[in-house]
Amino acid sequence: MEIYELSKQLKINGFSINTLKKVIDRNNGNRAFNTLDYYCIYIVFNYATIIVEGEEYEIIGPHIVFIGPSKSIVYQKNPEEDNTYVIAFSASFYERSAKDSMFLNSELFYNFNQDVFISPTKATQYDIKRFAIDRLALYEHKDSGLYVSIAHNTIEALLLDGLLNIEEKSLHITRKNLQNIDLVNKFRVLLHTDFKKHKIVKYYADKLNITPRRLTEMTEHVLGKTPKQIITERLLQESIRLLKHSTASIAEISYELDFNDEGNFGTFIKKHLGKTPKEVRTDSKLNGNK
Repeated sequence: MEIYELSKQLKINGFSINTLKKVIDRNNGNRAFNTLDYYCIYIVFNYATIIVEGEEYEIIGPHIVFIGPSKSIVYQKNPEEDNTYVIAFSASFYERSAKDSMFLNSELFYNFNQDVFISPTKATQYDIKRFAIDRLALYEHKDSGLYVSIAHNTIEALLLDGLLNIEEKSLHITRKNLQNIDLVNKFRVLLHTDFKKHKIVKYYADKLNITPRRLTEMTEHVLGKTPKQIITERLLQESIRLLKHSTASIAEISYELDFNDEGNFGTFIKKHLGKTPKEVRTDSKLNGNK
């Protein structure tokens, strides 16, 4: 499912800002989304609970939440949906310089410890509404070029606010490493969409027009892991999620994850978790996680 039924603004400009309530309403009340190719910034003034890639995050504002492309999101119902704002934008909309690329490829959107970066902000609710929301609304129906410039400026200000909360050493990205980080991030995005059908490193290397050896060098440098390890971790993450939180049979899960048969899936789980799929599922039920 898309981030939502794309607004005219997002289709034309590659940028949109809406309240969370409008986003959900446009999605016919469905609270499950995928960010697709878009970068998302959520401005939470009071309270919100979101599930990103199966992990629940409770956010007590004021906070700015950064979520990168190709992420699955579920919004939990709360009374603050009219006071939570969603900014969505494409890379092509924002990237105008090497600095812009560095911001998009930073830990704000590619935080390797978790799938979302939640940043406290020192700005008041009044300041954010006046600068990031009211000002955009003021120019939305005026000169389109001016509106796009203000939108770009607003995104940059929010990114800079978030970057203040990332360790300084994370920001020292050389131009030489920027391409490596960009390709590793593209690999991660590809993996999110293709991991069920494609488990071989060569598939991803071919998609990125590089050799498997080059991809391995880059992921080891940026993430400290080989592509094979990253693929395996993603498969395990999804396997555990399905075993713990779905009612599908083990055979159905094996089929969904494109294993040849239930036996191969069982061997994979046993090798990496030391338990059978049935034991993983039983343990979750004993712990009350259905």
